[in-house]
Amino acid sequence: MLNALLAFLACALSDCRRGSVFPRTSVVLISIDTLRADHLPAYGYSGVETPAIDSLARDGVLFENAYSHVPLTLPSHTTLFTGLLPFENGVRDNTGYILDPAQPTLAETLRQSGYATGGAVSAIVLAKASGISRGFQFYDDAIEVAEPGVSLGSLQRSGFESEQIAEKWIAENRVGPFFFFFHIYEPHTPYQPPEPFATRYPDRPYDGEIATADAIVGKFLTFLKGRALYENSIIVLLSDHGEGLGDHGEDEHGLLLYRESIRVPLIIKLPGGRRHGERVAAPAGLVDVFPTLAGLLKLAAAPAKLSGLSLLGKQAISNDRALYSETLFPRYHFGWSDLASLETAGFQYIHAPTPEAYDLAADPREQHNIASEKPPDFRRLRAQMVATARPRKPPGPSDPEAVRRLAALGYIGASQPPEEAENLPNPRDHLDEIRGLKAALEQYQKRRYPEALTALENLLAKNPSMSDAWGALAEVEHKMGANEAALEALRHQDRLTPGSPHVLLSFANEYLELNDLTEARRYSERALAVSDLADAHELLVRIDIAAKDLEGAERESRRALEQQPGRTLPLVVLAQIQRGRGDLEGALRLLDQALAKIRGSGLPEMSNLHYLRGDTLARLGRGREARSEFEREMDLFPGNASAYTALAFLDASEGRPDAAKATLERLTRISPTPRSFQAAADTFRILGDQRMAAELSARAQSGRTHRAGRSGGD
Repeated sequence: MLNALLAFLACALSDCRRGSVFPRTSVVLISIDTLRADHLPAYGYSGVETPAIDSLARDGVLFENAYSHVPLTLPSHTTLFTGLLPFENGVRDNTGYILDPAQPTLAETLRQSGYATGGAVSAIVLAKASGISRGFQFYDDAIEVAEPGVSLGSLQRSGFESEQIAEKWIAENRVGPFFFFFHIYEPHTPYQPPEPFATRYPDRPYDGEIATADAIVGKFLTFLKGRALYENSIIVLLSDHGEGLGDHGEDEHGLLLYRESIRVPLIIKLPGGRRHGERVAAPAGLVDVFPTLAGLLKLAAAPAKLSGLSLLGKQAISNDRALYSETLFPRYHFGWSDLASLETAGFQYIHAPTPEAYDLAADPREQHNIASEKPPDFRRLRAQMVATARPRKPPGPSDPEAVRRLAALGYIGASQPPEEAENLPNPRDHLDEIRGLKAALEQYQKRRYPEALTALENLLAKNPSMSDAWGALAEVEHKMGANEAALEALRHQDRLTPGSPHVLLSFANEYLELNDLTEARRYSERALAVSDLADAHELLVRIDIAAKDLEGAERESRRALEQQPGRTLPLVVLAQIQRGRGDLEGALRLLDQALAKIRGSGLPEMSNLHYLRGDTLARLGRGREARSEFEREMDLFPGNASAYTALAFLDASEGRPDAAKATLERLTRISPTPRSFQAAADTFRILGDQRMAAELSARAQSGRTHRAGRSGGD
């Protein structure tokens, strides 16, 4: 109540009595990832129920034509927080770009103005290492890889978990005004809504995810109301981009710039219900959020250079205002042309190899390209686009100091950006290749590695510039035990996207698998030279363990835990260190702690956790409990050979050789890869069955030889 009274007194001495200024007012920014505006009832859609968002829209100002400036999570949020367009702030994609420390952010500005600043995000693409967290005193991005080989876009956590983190931080930071950034990843793919929404929307899982997001937002708003924070705070709800859903052939987002991908919801609720229920038809962009908040809060520390406009200021926004959007994703991931667009309230121009123009009043679904007719709006917007200086910036370490550190570590590729070719293919003409890549990844997820391999090789034979396909091929080769072939695929990917920390870590993982600890360490350190990733520290821990340097492993593991206290993997690694020192009880306590954290917070199960717990229990002589843990690991992660071989050893030690054999046969049946055959062969050899060992080893070698014969060439 004291904060509200102080804000009221400050308001009474200014022009906020007219409802335009609210100094030292707390701000909550809710970002719902991948949410199309036209899939919300507040924007006229009837296919889903969203009571929480509907209520917020009634209490606030709704912008009917709000747009994202790039249909990708990291660059869109970077524009949101810098108030600068992508070609101005320098972040153009989810990977290969880091926000320049010289660029001031909304969180930094608010912190300089006396605000407590906190955030919780639900996707790894918004991790601290991207630079997006600058200015936040608290920023929870503790999202872990449940199983190796998961795509970057799939690394997420439930919005309900992030909501709990948001509640806890806000409850502990009510002394003065605060800014909290609350990001949830529903309804991003995969569309897997929980109950009751899965049953309520069985044929529309995307809408089921939207209903889930609304339930999360509703829980959060109820918390704010219960703390008497809702009424007197500024609450902004938006999305970073939309979703294709097949409307123009694109199922997801990133490649095209039609309205389904860039039109987003934007709702701003002011204190005391000011201007509630208003709807604004004039164009608005995410770039406008920073200047709008700066104006509402009278932020003297706001940067002088902001590209957006104050949406709630005295000056009306023109319907003829043209909003810029772009995507470089096709160029740097697939070797196709990048795209850009300008959009007014009634017209969109798309700058592409084949230009496109749409009369949005007559053709809101953009089915009829009228560019060939050259209407006045087309000519005006094309001239504006051509006159706009928007230099491309290839992916790679954006910080010159990071480039210098990479060079010092012998990484020559960092100074060799991809060729700035022109006259590249139009992405819209190659969507079948995206479907082919998606089909290959589905085969991979189903552990049909030979089928995934064939599909990826066919794709890359047609288009060797598909960086993402090379990365997927490396994962498939790894699963099939063809480490050298995986390294070759990574070399291709690295040439296309030099300096990517995620590619560097993939190299490190592959060399660790080959027991080349020197190269594994070198690539891990190269990744750290670009970005201080917790994953890189954790990989260095694994390298230290392999080198039997337990002191170094513990040091790196505790460093990773300090970076992200919410992560469970450092606990698992510390347990391995304790086990290596012979402290089995201490190892078990740490594993139990990690398991309790997962179960208590709704985190996904983690690969190897149950296997390690089972192995520790077996060493302690608790065979029945160990068996249960091995079987749990096999159920959760059927391709993890370690659990099968450990259970086979346990069966053999307890006098059940037939059960041991059946377990190993199950491994080769479920995961018929060279890696699995070799793991089963090694186990049979130790158990004394030399015939089975030789047979399975021959099958493993046959698979490796087959792969080696197919992996050469460009």
